[in-house]
Amino acid sequence: MKNYYDILDIKPDATRDEIKSAFRKKARKYHPDVNHTLEAEIIFKQINLAAKTLLDDNMRLQYDFAYGFNQKKKTSTYEKNTSYSYKKASYEYKKQNDFMKNFYKFFDETKKRANAPKKVNGEDITTHITITLDEALKGTNAKVNILQNEKCPKCFGAKFTNGSKCSFCNGSGEKTSYKKINVKIPPNIKDGIKIRVRNEGEEGKFGGKNGDLYLIVHIEKNAAFKSLEGLAYIEIPINPYEAVLGAEIKIPSPDNGTKILKIPPKTRTNTTFKLLDSGFLNAQTNKRDPLMVKVVIDISPDMRDKEVEMYRLISNGHNESLRENFYGKQN
Repeated sequence: MKNYYDILDIKPDATRDEIKSAFRKKARKYHPDVNHTLEAEIIFKQINLAAKTLLDDNMRLQYDFAYGFNQKKKTSTYEKNTSYSYKKASYEYKKQNDFMKNFYKFFDETKKRANAPKKVNGEDITTHITITLDEALKGTNAKVNILQNEKCPKCFGAKFTNGSKCSFCNGSGEKTSYKKINVKIPPNIKDGIKIRVRNEGEEGKFGGKNGDLYLIVHIEKNAAFKSLEGLAYIEIPINPYEAVLGAEIKIPSPDNGTKILKIPPKTRTNTTFKLLDSGFLNAQTNKRDPLMVKVVIDISPDMRDKEVEMYRLISNGHNESLRENFYGKQN
């Protein structure tokens, strides 16, 4: 679109009289009562707006400043009729211009926020880990491999590169990989406990938060050792004659070695012994806790006939005094 001076066919330093004269000349040619064409109607509106702006001192100053027509005018008549200084007009225009800039900036940012994709938080990951009873009692650092989806390093989640489907992720926008994570397992943890590791789940999208990793701890089943109030515990079968006469027997220990347990004579079944410094390693003292050993009298199914006969000889003449407390003495 032409500037207002070109529309009226005048120079930027034209006086008020020159502006009025140019307007009258144009108006006589393009007034709707004289010229009935659509083009004339459009031109008449333009010259009307141009004359209105340039004949108003305040509006002309702002227009000149905005479009670079602020050079010195030919005569002083224009300056004398100005109701306020050029400096003030410049300030007013700048203030108005800054307001419009801020308005459009706010509008653009609001539009961007409205069109921006919503944040999507990453999914949580649940996995399992098995540790030994020793590790469960004293605690450990476990290395966990998890399968994790991350943003494609080539298309950065856009799914396309150079107008074609991303060849690296095959258009999924994600890369699947295994990630190693060190997880601290606290001492005295119970079987089936779930440990939460923050932000180690699936990656969030569009600024969303990462998911969490949930690690379910399982304690390795050990046929020999159990936990009794935090101490290593084991049940050992012994022969009847070992219980009666006493014996020294080998038993396994948590350090994969063996220990010697001295069984005193006349030991009853289900008696529990304590072996010092033979159990699990204590994380606080860095020494081994006691090992609790329960002896259970058992009869071997492979007992020979000669051994059975010996028990028969022992039983001859033996009274039932052992069970008197249960049903009293017989008459």
